Formats: sequence, structure tokens, C-alpha cells
Amino acid sequence: NFSTPDSTLSDSDTSLPGISINAASVDSLSQHFPLCMRNLHSTLRKNSHLKYHGRLQYTLFLKGIGLTLDDCLIFWRHSFRLITDDTFNKEYRYNIRYAYGDVGGDATRRGRGYSPYSCQKILTESQPGSGQSHGCPYRHFNIENLTTLLQATGVHDRDVLKGVKEDVDKKRFHIACNRVFEWVHRGEIRKVKEEGSWGATELDTIVHPNTYFKRSCLLKSGGKAGCGTGGDSGVDML
Repeated sequence: NFSTPDSTLSDSDTSLPGISINAASVDSLSQHFPLCMRNLHSTLRKNSHLKYHGRLQYTLFLKGIGLTLDDCLIFWRHSFRLITDDTFNKEYRYNIRYAYGDVGGDATRRGRGYSPYSCQKILTESQPGSGQSHGCPYRHFNIENLTTLLQATGVHDRDVLKGVKEDVDKKRFHIACNRVFEWVHRGEIRKVKEEGSWGATELDTIVHPNTYFKRSCLLKSGGKAGCGTGGDSGVDML
């Protein structure tokens, strides 16, 4: 049983006043992304393309961190650099607008679009096939590929990697992700605990990729609104 508590997001869950989130800042912000989204981002940068389910999972995540529709369209157009404007407009533009609720759907959904995927949804729906990059690496990668991906992001600690393997073997995929988060942010978490500035609620188990992003931003910026996009993140950029 690999189920994890489901989670929905409100605007307050993802709001980060003072942070600049636009098409040009996604690369630097990706240091704060969970592994599922970093994998999508690095695959996109490597191939200049993602297949449908990967595009949808990543688009909704970017929507959830505060990327506007206009900036999302710019981001995808620049990312799909090997195709023409005509091909992009005909084959990809509509789906991005649809995800944001700008077109299609019923009157209730219009204007809001689809919600960013929770860990539970990513774990249980639309398993990736050959050539696809969506899903959860902790579940859908074999342990060798998962370890390689983690090491590429700067996670080299043997105890952490051993713990991740044990979590994965027990199908506790979201626990593995939280283990990595706590190691990457170990100094910042220790600081807010010592200061007493964060309570149990702020340090609850993460069950949503967008919560991961927001918490990482807050910790790396000293627990304040905003999100550092430069300097040492404690992990390597993919």
C-alpha cells in the first residue's frame, strides 16, 4: 500500500509575496523543486520537449507556484526551441491555456483551470511508459536510476541514500521524498526549531509538490516571504 494522504491547495498554501516568478526565473527556482519536478525540468532542458502527461504535470505545478498564463506560454515556447511558432501554436498552446482555465471546460472551472497534482495523484494516476518523464521518481524509477538522479542533485550522503532505498522497498515513497527534503534543508530546519519560529504545522510531512517548493523557499530565505534564486542552495542544479 503506497497511498499517502491526499492534499489540496488554497491560495495561502502557495502564496509567496516578494518572489519574482516568471518565465526567466524558472531555471533558478528549480533548485527548490521536488525530485518529480526537477526530473521534468531537466528532461525538458535536455530534450527541448516533454510528452503530454509530463507537460500537464509540470504546467500545473508551475501554475501552482504562481507562474501566470502569459509567462507559462513564454516558458514553454522558449523551452520547445526546436519547433516553429506555427507548430507550437497549433499543437501545444491550447492545452496550456486549457490547464489554466482560459479556454474550454464548463463555466464553473473556467478561470481557475485544473489544480496542481498532489503526491497521491502523481503516485496513483497515469503511470509513465517508455520515453515519458512524468510520475514520481521514488516510485517509478528503479533504485539505480533513482540513486543516480539524487546524486545528480547533490544528495550523496550514504545514510540518506540507504534510508531512501529502505523507504522505497516499503513503498513509502512520500517518506523518501521527505527524508531527502529534511537532509537538504537540515541546517535551516535546525535553525527554525532552535529559534522556535516554526511550529509543528510548518514542519508537517509534505504531501504536495507545491508545498515542497514553498517550504524550501521559505527555509532558504530564513523563514521569511520570498525565495532566494541565487547563491548556494545546498544542492546542485540538474
